[in-house]
Amino acid sequence: MTIVATLSLMQKTCKNTWCKQPFEITDSDLQFYEEISPVYAGKKELIPSPTLCPECRMQRRQTFRNEHCLYRRVCDLCQKMTISSFGPDVPFPVYCTDCWWSDRWDPLQYGQEFDLSRPFFAQFEELQHRVPQAAALQLNNENCEFNLLLAFSKNAYLCPGSYFVEDCYYLRKSQYCKDCANSNVLNCCELTADSTNCDGCFGAHHLVNCRQCSSSSYLRDCSGVKDCFMCSGIHNRQYCFKNEQRTKEAFEEILRRYQSVSPDDLLQEFAAFDVTVPKRSQIQLNCEGSTGAYLANCRNAIHCSDCFNIEDSKYLFECEGIKDSMDLTSHDKDIELCYEMSSGGEKSYLTRFCYCTISSPRSLYLSSCFYQSDSFGCDGLHTRGQYCILNKQCTKEEYELLVPKIIERMKHDGEYGEFFPIKNSPYAYNESVAQDFFPLTKQDAEKRGWRWREENDEMPKVAKVIPASKLPDSIDEVPDDIVNWAIKCDATGRPFRIIRQELDLYRKMKLPIPHFHPDERHRRIMALKNPRTIWERPCMKCQKPMETTYAPERPEIVYCEECYLKEIY
Repeated sequence: MTIVATLSLMQKTCKNTWCKQPFEITDSDLQFYEEISPVYAGKKELIPSPTLCPECRMQRRQTFRNEHCLYRRVCDLCQKMTISSFGPDVPFPVYCTDCWWSDRWDPLQYGQEFDLSRPFFAQFEELQHRVPQAAALQLNNENCEFNLLLAFSKNAYLCPGSYFVEDCYYLRKSQYCKDCANSNVLNCCELTADSTNCDGCFGAHHLVNCRQCSSSSYLRDCSGVKDCFMCSGIHNRQYCFKNEQRTKEAFEEILRRYQSVSPDDLLQEFAAFDVTVPKRSQIQLNCEGSTGAYLANCRNAIHCSDCFNIEDSKYLFECEGIKDSMDLTSHDKDIELCYEMSSGGEKSYLTRFCYCTISSPRSLYLSSCFYQSDSFGCDGLHTRGQYCILNKQCTKEEYELLVPKIIERMKHDGEYGEFFPIKNSPYAYNESVAQDFFPLTKQDAEKRGWRWREENDEMPKVAKVIPASKLPDSIDEVPDDIVNWAIKCDATGRPFRIIRQELDLYRKMKLPIPHFHPDERHRRIMALKNPRTIWERPCMKCQKPMETTYAPERPEIVYCEECYLKEIY
C-alpha cells in the first residue's frame, strides 16, 4: 500500500494528561492499520488507531533503548565480570553476551500459561523478570567490550547503534567508518570528528550535513569541497573561507591565524557567519513526496527524520531500508508492513509492537527475540522457532485459538494496539534515549510514574585531576600520561578520562583534547541538528508557503527548494 499525507479523516487528542495535543488520523492511516492487523483462524483482529500523538508514541518507544549507560556487573551464568546496559538492581538475571547466545540455557523453560483473568502487560512483565537478559546486545565484534547495540565492528569504544566501524570512539548510529570520534550519524567517513549527519568525509571536523568533504573544518550543508574553512552551503569548491574563494597561499595563512583561537570561539564565529547563508527548507537528498529532515533516497516518507532508503512510510526516526511501515525508531534493512517497533530490523515483515527484535515475521509483542515467526508476547527467544506465547511452545492450532482470546482480554483493558507501557521498560527514564530527545527532570519523570536512576560519578582513582580549562591548547603539548588523569568537564564538572587509542586519534588529526564529558559532547553535537517538528511558513525569497524544520522565530534565512537552488547554484 502507499502511505501518503491524505485528507484528515478524524481529529484525536493525545490521552497523556501532560500532553493533550491534537493529532490527525488520515484515511490512509486507517487503511494501514487494517492491512497490518493479524488474522487468526480466518478472523482479522483489527488494530485500532493510536491513542497517543506521534511524539508521545516515539517517546514511549525510546524509553526501551539504552545507548550510553554502562555498568560493570557479574554474569549470572558464568560468574565472570561483564559490561551491561542494566544496573545491579534489576529484578531479572543478566547474562554476558557469550552466555546469552549459548545453548547453556533454554528461554522456553521460563514459559508460562496465559491467565485470561489478568491483563496481558502485567503477565508479560512477570515473564521479563524471570527470563535472563543479554548484558549488552552485540553481534560479531572484536575488542568492543564497552559498547551497546553494536555489530560487525573492531576496536570501537562507546559507539552505540553502529555497525562496521573500526578504531572509533564516542560514535553514535554510524556505519562503515574508521578513525572517527565524537560524532553522530556518519556513513563511510574516515578521520572525521565532532560532526553529525555526514557521508563520505575524510580528514575533517566540525561538519554538519556534509557529503564528500575532505581536509576541511567548520562546514554546514556542503558537498564535494576540499581544503575549506568556515563555509556553509557551498559545493565542489577548494580553498574557501567563509564562502569566499582564496588562493592556496592566502587560505593557508588564514589557517595559521586561527591556530590560536579556542574551539568555543571558533564555533561562535562560525555560527554567526552560518546564520547569514540561506538554508533550504527541507534537508533532503534524492527524495520525492517526503517531509522531514535529514532524509536521503526516500519516496513518500511522511514526518520522518534521519532516514535513508524509505518508501511509503510515516513517523520513522533513524531508520533505513523500510517500506510500508509506521512508527518505527532505530530500525534498518528489509522491513515491510511493520508498526510500533523500537531497536531492531533485518527482514522483518508484519512485526508489530516489538523491541530489540530481529527477523520475526507475523509476530506481536516480542522483546529481545531473534528468528521467531508467528509468536506473541515472548522474551529472549534467540533460536529459530514458531508459535510461542509467553515463551511457551504451542501447536499452530493452539496458537490460533489462544491469541484471539488474549487480544480480547487486551481490548478489555485498553492494551491492544498500544506499545509496551513506559513503566515496563527495563531502564530508568534517564538511562534511556528518551531523555536525549524528550528531556525531563527527575521530579517530572517520577510524577508520571516513571523510574529515575541517580547519577553517581565517582572520581576515578588516578594520578592527577585537572580542570579541562587547564589542559594545553595544543595537542602537541599533551603528555602521554594524560591517560592516567581525570579531567573535569568545563560545563558540568563531571570527571572523564581519555583512553590511549583516543589520544592517538587526536594526535593523528591534530585536534585538542575535548573539554567536555562524553555525555556533554553528545548533547552539543545533537543540538546542531534541526528538530523533527515541521512548521508551515512562507519562503523568505518568493513568499510561497513551504514546510520546513526551521521554526518561524529562528534567525536563519530559509528558502523553498526552488529559490534555494537558484541562490546556491
